[in-house]
Amino acid sequence: MTNRCTMARSTGVLRRLAPIVTLAATAALTTLTAAPTAEAAPRHVPPEQTTEGAAPRSAGEPIMAIVSIKSQKVTIYDAKGWILRAPVSTGTAGRETPAGVFSVLEKDKDHRSSLYDDARMPHMLRITWNGIALHGGPLPGYAASHGCVRMPFGFAEKLFDKVRIGTRVIISPSDAEPVEFSPSGAVRCQT
Repeated sequence: MTNRCTMARSTGVLRRLAPIVTLAATAALTTLTAAPTAEAAPRHVPPEQTTEGAAPRSAGEPIMAIVSIKSQKVTIYDAKGWILRAPVSTGTAGRETPAGVFSVLEKDKDHRSSLYDDARMPHMLRITWNGIALHGGPLPGYAASHGCVRMPFGFAEKLFDKVRIGTRVIISPSDAEPVEFSPSGAVRCQT
């Protein structure tokens, strides 16, 4: 028989970070379900121009990336908040970047596409086995890829060495960000 109090007291980075990742995933999925259909969305509205940025503090290990399709930006988070952000170019109509919660499945520094004429996909971070990835590429300022998330070449290179297999990637149709909260519904053990 398992002692539930002992299990509830277990610590570790993943246990402490799980509520943050879960909350961000929930926010992204809530946004996804509340998003208007593609037919109802306005066409060719240019997103707010995002520039690359880094937090004004020393960064910890990245634990999550949130891609906003609406704003065409990616924000990388550590346990204390955002650490890097950059503009992106996501999928076009008919080849949309899928919204959802993913994990980095594979990393390949010099990847070439097996689907699109051996196209260069430097610093590729694969998030689905059917071809969706984050990678370096040209950014025209709007959604222009075949479903991948293109990032600035230099940003993709910096990010590649910092991200581990298993890092969460949340793709949201709208803007989303993790929110700090107090676990008031936490299991309490009486002794």
